[in-house]
Amino acid sequence: MSDAVMDFLVVADQIFILVLLIGAGYVAVSTRIVDPRATRGLSGLLINITLPALIVASMQVPFTPERLIGAETLLLATGALFTLSFAIAWAVSKAMRVPAAEEGVLQFAIVFGNVGFMGFPVALALFGEESLFYVAIFNLAFNILVFSVGIMMLTGGRGERFNPRLLANSGIAASVVGLALFLGSVEIPSPFIDSIELLGGVTTPLAMIIVGAMLATFPAREMVGNWRIWVTSAILLLAVPVIYCWLFSPIFPDSLVNGVMITMAAMPAAANTVIFAEQYGANSKLASQIVFVSTIGSLVTIPLIATVLL
Repeated sequence: MSDAVMDFLVVADQIFILVLLIGAGYVAVSTRIVDPRATRGLSGLLINITLPALIVASMQVPFTPERLIGAETLLLATGALFTLSFAIAWAVSKAMRVPAAEEGVLQFAIVFGNVGFMGFPVALALFGEESLFYVAIFNLAFNILVFSVGIMMLTGGRGERFNPRLLANSGIAASVVGLALFLGSVEIPSPFIDSIELLGGVTTPLAMIIVGAMLATFPAREMVGNWRIWVTSAILLLAVPVIYCWLFSPIFPDSLVNGVMITMAAMPAAANTVIFAEQYGANSKLASQIVFVSTIGSLVTIPLIATVLL
């Protein structure tokens, strides 16, 4: 068996563990073991409790010049990735002649991947705990952009202004606190850090179960009818990480930073695309379709990208 096949199987094995957790969430909702309406409550628990705990715990690492340089490199790489994603999203929406009412949703889905729900578990599976420090920093930049530029995308010039209060959320707060503790070399004492780590440890299984539960609420036949969905999903899952790797991997030589960035670029559309679309009057059905197709597709493309590019 060739080394390439072995590498693919190793990565696929890690992703398959996450797929099984997604399946558990899907079965739980499909069989009514869990009320579909409970998904929103579970999402709130993850976003406001377990994920912030994971972010803070992941940044409880010793301060070293190497990590600081790595964080600076990652922020530069994050800027490069979002610049690339914005450019691709704009070009694709124009090339496909997307109706104005759908343009913002399509662009939002391409730019903002599921780096919160799936980014942490996948990075942990592929690179280990060391990677979570960088994923947390990436999420800080992601959250600032999604609550500002992302909202402007979905409102499509309808006059709604960015509300700075939206930045006062648990994800950004946890990232800022974690980064401050890291820069100040402040260690959270036991038993507080032990409790935080236990809460953070719930994030991976809970996130995957929520993704599965969310997929179970979508009527599958209605999710796959629009050709633009398939093109958008292919660009999001394959074109963005491949182009990023081709353009920027030589510029940012840190292998762990590169691995994290390519993994974040390969994520499916963010689960909150649907929630944001509903909240800001965009096409929530199209958002649901892109989330559904790209999430299902990512179960194949993430192992492929990880094997070929990492």
